[in-house]
Formats: sequence, C-alpha cells, structure tokens
Amino acid sequence: MKTMAVMALVLSGASVAAAAEIHGTVSDGGKPVPQGVALKLECGSASAEAKTDDFGSYSLKITGSGECKLTVSYQGATGALPVSVYDKPSRYDLSVKKDAGKLVLTRK
Repeated sequence: MKTMAVMALVLSGASVAAAAEIHGTVSDGGKPVPQGVALKLECGSASAEAKTDDFGSYSLKITGSGECKLTVSYQGATGALPVSVYDKPSRYDLSVKKDAGKLVLTRK
C-alpha cells in the first residue's frame, strides 16, 4: 500500500513538473490594460487561456513547450506574438497599440 502511495505522489509530481508557465503584464500607452483582457497561449495541440487582472497582469500555464504563439484580444482587435515556453517560468511584459485597425503586440 505504501508503495502505491509513493508511486502516486511521484507520478503526480511528474505531471506538475511538465507544465510550463509564462506571466507578465500588458500595457497600452505605458498604462496597464483593464481587467478582463483575454490572452491565449498555443503550443502545438495544447492551449491555455487567461484574462488580465486589475493591474494588467496575467499568468498562463500549459503542458506544451518550445516555440508557441501568444494571442491578445483587446478593444475589438487581436494580435499575436511568438514566444518561447520552457519548463521554468518566463516573463513576457507586453505593450499593445492599434495600427490601422490591427493590434500590434511588442515585448517590452
């Protein structure tokens, strides 16, 4: 019985360790975007979604890793940016601006 409990703990720890995370802030004109701005992270067939908090901060955890795509939907427009996701958390502070009706994302 103890062996099964130990194996369960080891296996559950392995699945948590396989998760990758990116986090950061989103700003517009140097000010944080409002709460509720949607973000989506896609890594192959895996995806994760989040929304910004009151300070424009976000956090996305995903089981995939490598080269991924981060999409932000803001003020009726959507922009995307390639990001690298690894087993250790990465910070991506982003700036958004509209250009000819399209949302342009840049990393600060």
